[in-house]
Amino acid sequence: MAALNQALVLALETSNPRESYLVATETLLRLLDNIIREPQNAKYRTVRLENPSIKEKLLSVVGMKQLMLGIGFIEANGTLTVPPNVLLASLRKYREFIHERKELIKNPPKPSTSIDKDSPAPTTVNAKSNGTGGGRTVADGTSDVDMASFVPSATGSANDSRSAIDSATTAPATPVIRASRPFLARIEFPRVLPPGNSLLQQLELLSDQVMQYEDDLLQASGRSLIPLERLRARAKEKQTQWRRLLQQGADSTEQEPSAEDLLVEELTAWFRGEFFRWVNALPCTVCGNEQTQLVQSTVEDGVRVEVYRCCGQLRRFYRYNDVEKLLHTRRGRCGEWANCFTFLCRCLGYEARYVFSTGDHVWTEVWSERRQRWIHVDPCENVLDAPLMYEHGWRKEITFVFAFAHDDVQDVSWRYSNDHTNLVQRRRALCRESTLLDAVWKLRGKRRAKLSADRVAALRRRTFDECLELLACGQRVPTPGELEGRSSGSLEWRLQRGEQQVNTRYMFIPTADEVQAKQFNIRYCCATDRYERFLKGSSNRVNERITETSNGWQSLQYMSRNIFRKEEHDWQMVYLARTEGTEEATIEWYFDFSVQGLRVKQIELRFGQETYESAKVELYFIKADGSRSEALSSLCECGKFTLQARLSGGSSWQHAQLFRQSKASTDECPFEMNVILM
Repeated sequence: MAALNQALVLALETSNPRESYLVATETLLRLLDNIIREPQNAKYRTVRLENPSIKEKLLSVVGMKQLMLGIGFIEANGTLTVPPNVLLASLRKYREFIHERKELIKNPPKPSTSIDKDSPAPTTVNAKSNGTGGGRTVADGTSDVDMASFVPSATGSANDSRSAIDSATTAPATPVIRASRPFLARIEFPRVLPPGNSLLQQLELLSDQVMQYEDDLLQASGRSLIPLERLRARAKEKQTQWRRLLQQGADSTEQEPSAEDLLVEELTAWFRGEFFRWVNALPCTVCGNEQTQLVQSTVEDGVRVEVYRCCGQLRRFYRYNDVEKLLHTRRGRCGEWANCFTFLCRCLGYEARYVFSTGDHVWTEVWSERRQRWIHVDPCENVLDAPLMYEHGWRKEITFVFAFAHDDVQDVSWRYSNDHTNLVQRRRALCRESTLLDAVWKLRGKRRAKLSADRVAALRRRTFDECLELLACGQRVPTPGELEGRSSGSLEWRLQRGEQQVNTRYMFIPTADEVQAKQFNIRYCCATDRYERFLKGSSNRVNERITETSNGWQSLQYMSRNIFRKEEHDWQMVYLARTEGTEEATIEWYFDFSVQGLRVKQIELRFGQETYESAKVELYFIKADGSRSEALSSLCECGKFTLQARLSGGSSWQHAQLFRQSKASTDECPFEMNVILM
């Protein structure tokens, strides 16, 4: 499943009353079901905006129209229509995600009885620890609850500590989750690689660490937590829909997925939506602040511990690698997510690999019998089979990516890049290929030492076929889904990591009123962080009418990279700037008047910018044919164009600014575009 714009779907939940949300989503699902069931029936592809039922049940919900446009509907002549060039596969992905979210809101899961304390009990452990997002991994072990691990606040240690102990001892009974052996015993194997190379040492540690998944008792515990019958029923329903569509001739180039592959999709969606929780920072229990300050990162008994401070209190977040612990805590960042998810795949009998990238991210691969290849699965993103998304969507440089299973180790870097020439150059500067190949060969032999001759022969054939497949990846063109940016983690957290590519994909398309008035107007106030779309009256602002508002600078952008909104609390100023530590940032807005056959007759633009110390802001107008100009007049007679701003230069990130203004200037808009259409 390729990535889709989940933010548009999730925005409905937070912006509307529950009952209105449920009625609207059920109405939208019926529309999508009709189109998917009878794709050739034109009447199902069009809805009238003035239809009372559509107005009352669907379009009255905040964000619904934007979602429909994101799905593929086009507004024209008082209707919303899905054109024939919108792929049914895309509609199905939106349909399934909307359905899953609707069911989750309609029937929220019962509170978990598993332990999920702010300061979970640490364990006696060894080795090193996870990186910020899972890039560095380490081991930890198991022990009984250590009451000294609960961190008292700076202002009342005795009471806080006693309260934490009471909470731990009176917590509801947890499901029986245990392994037959302690963590260290499950991952302890003789070393086969020589010391001295940190990368090779990490690879051997990871190769040993995945062996914890093979504990039969722990697998039984994992299976008891998975709603297997519910997931199988959903997978069966999807398979029935696939068969019906293929029988009708829709998407005839696609192969019907197997029940096993569809179950992986359902497991991924359940894991992300219900089972595991993402942690950017521990929220403050006093003021509710979710962006508490990380003041220290230490290692206690082999477990890396992050210490957060707010309102005089300190709270600890333990970065466990023991899957037994993660089945209790059910939270973390990508390191914990991929570790636990790969294990659950093994619980269901799948051949699964834990995938580690030196680019500070980890994920999973699952073997598909139907497709006879490994399938990329990122549980943090709920994305399947989109391996190029890290290089193209996240803009990461791929260097080393390795996959670890209980019977295999493989260098899969080539699957996650289609720029093999530069990939080879980056790798050459860090480690000799012959050294890596020798290490992989030894680790693979270590994992297969006790396997039967037939199994080893089968694995060798599979490895040979996979190597041929990896070589072919250098010619692959990324899919639209692989161009999407990251969605896991808060915006603030992604900004800190320099991974903020926000692909809102919002398109400004004239409404019926704008078509009738032959005008389009949009403005943005950075002080309020709000867009306003409006119609001018005969005396401009005196008689203007605001037709739409949208909060958040990114809500109506098309896409951006390394941009964030900065508030200066000392100077009481606010502006958009590039992320600290980045050399360049871009932001784009997309305008399409051609859907209604309109073009630009006259255009005015106010675009506030400030630069210091040789920094620069470059403003470009990009036409539909890809040509680029810095002259606003070049847009006359255009029906479709992109407004792009690039920020670069200067000795600091804040030396190039967009829309700088006082926080008190709530009635000023440093960004305003006025278009007269013809």
